[in-house]
Amino acid sequence: MPTGVPLPLRVGVAVFLNDAGKVNEAAGTYEASIDVRLRWRDPSLAFNAKEFGGDRQEFNSEQMVTQLRKMWNPRLTLANMVGTPSRTDGGLFIYANGTVEHIQRLRLTLDTKYRLNAFPFDTQALGVRLLSTRYTQNQIALVQDQSDINASGIKENLKISGWKTRRVDFAASGNRGWNGDTYPEISASFFIHREPYAHLFALLIPFLLTLLVPTIMTLYVKADIAPRMTLWGASILALIALNFTFSVRYSALGGDSLVQQLITIGFGYQLLLIAITSTFMNPQVGPKLFSEHVMAEIVAFLRWSVPIGLLALIITRSLLTAFS
Repeated sequence: MPTGVPLPLRVGVAVFLNDAGKVNEAAGTYEASIDVRLRWRDPSLAFNAKEFGGDRQEFNSEQMVTQLRKMWNPRLTLANMVGTPSRTDGGLFIYANGTVEHIQRLRLTLDTKYRLNAFPFDTQALGVRLLSTRYTQNQIALVQDQSDINASGIKENLKISGWKTRRVDFAASGNRGWNGDTYPEISASFFIHREPYAHLFALLIPFLLTLLVPTIMTLYVKADIAPRMTLWGASILALIALNFTFSVRYSALGGDSLVQQLITIGFGYQLLLIAITSTFMNPQVGPKLFSEHVMAEIVAFLRWSVPIGLLALIITRSLLTAFS
């Protein structure tokens, strides 16, 4: 540890997101290019700026590795990194007053926890977790002052396919080690919001098409019960196939997602229309239930209320998912 500084030693942390992609909800990972800046003060490294001819010493990537071996550094770990970085660049700056800046640009894969309850209206946090595994909270403190806040953020006009970038937040915490000591940790969360429209069209168009033709045949076309029931049987098989397709494409979604709610609504709608086909729209059963005039009113009511009820239910569930 550096001498002549109060403990815990303050280590400033800044994280900047340069690029991101391959957001994989099923695997719980994403790829990113990030800049990580660590800043601390070590009085033993102070020097005379006039004698040196400048107020800071600079070390490039190769020189940085050698210099870091000779001096104290916090040796933080990227706790949620998957594998090793595919690319590493950076540098080291030592200022005349002993302030040290260690900057790394990393291209890597990180794991993160996706919350998909609000899919496809969800906002996700792409996390970067920096953890001290060597020094406890009594020895170092991971902090942010205004300089670190200014150096953190998201690249302007950064584009992630299917997403819009929002903001970055930081949260400091402690991680209990196996020996009972608490080690400092700081997490950067880069918030991105999903663009829902492509997913909504991909969900709703095939879903509604599986129900459209049988609904028309049941409510608006005079036909025998046999061809109507045949169409509903085909509709059930189509919805089962659609459910399988959605479960493969959106394998990370839970049972309470909008996708599963749509499938449940679809099966319920099919059951309702089969019951209507077998009773009110059945020439052999309908006249036995009510008089001709009453049946005419019931059929007229069903022709507009059933489709509108389906659309209203879909819109309601979508809005509840979006604003929950």
